Amino acid sequence: MSEIKYLIPQWGAPNSVQAIFTTRRGGVSKGAHESLNLSYAVGDENKHVSCNRALIKKSLPSAPIWVRQVHGSKLVQAEYSEPTTEADALYTQQQRTVCGIMTADCLPVLITTTSGDEVAVAHAGWRGLAGGILENTVRRFSATSKNLIVQLGPAISQKNYEVKEDLLQRFLELDHEYQQYFLPGHSGQYFADLYGIAKHQLKQLNVNQIHGGNHCTFEQSHYFFSHRRSQPTGRMAAMIWLDDGQTEA
Repeated sequence: MSEIKYLIPQWGAPNSVQAIFTTRRGGVSKGAHESLNLSYAVGDENKHVSCNRALIKKSLPSAPIWVRQVHGSKLVQAEYSEPTTEADALYTQQQRTVCGIMTADCLPVLITTTSGDEVAVAHAGWRGLAGGILENTVRRFSATSKNLIVQLGPAISQKNYEVKEDLLQRFLELDHEYQQYFLPGHSGQYFADLYGIAKHQLKQLNVNQIHGGNHCTFEQSHYFFSHRRSQPTGRMAAMIWLDDGQTEA
């Protein structure tokens, strides 16, 4: 078992906001799920997933709150959700409540405020982006859009994300400006830019403090799981929480 490798956002968030992205490194899973797979739903041995979750728990103030991700646009209040709750974004204002989502090519998006008293994480694949997952998450914040800070986590890059024409048409029905995020591919298909689409939507929502977008889960096989690269495969996590350093009574 290698040392756990986390990515820590460098996004200028207040000290009261903590966040990490896990990579595939540092767990006990074997084979296609090697090694820090955090999902029970991808064919890995349950004992390995449980061990991996216990390992990351050592770096967290509490066990992460997970939901059943369905590639939709629903956001839930983290402390009121259950593992069976169907949602693709979590939000909280509570201290030491860890909001977590899993990905393996889709785009994980962390959001907080310049005052550091609200946090959220969203799972933004193409269905979520087309369905309004980022708008729903941004609108949940009490802070105005100009006071939000966003970190885009590891996702598949455009040159490795070929999609069918109907996906392009889905976005063009929303706004013809999305054409710029699709490049012609093979046999009438297109290469879609998840990072570009997310940035476009955030800017349309008047969010201007946007960081990240420079990883590729498909290419960086040593660090990331990728559903497009290999199946089955594991899942990584994006987690965010508030911790003002004060001990609760």
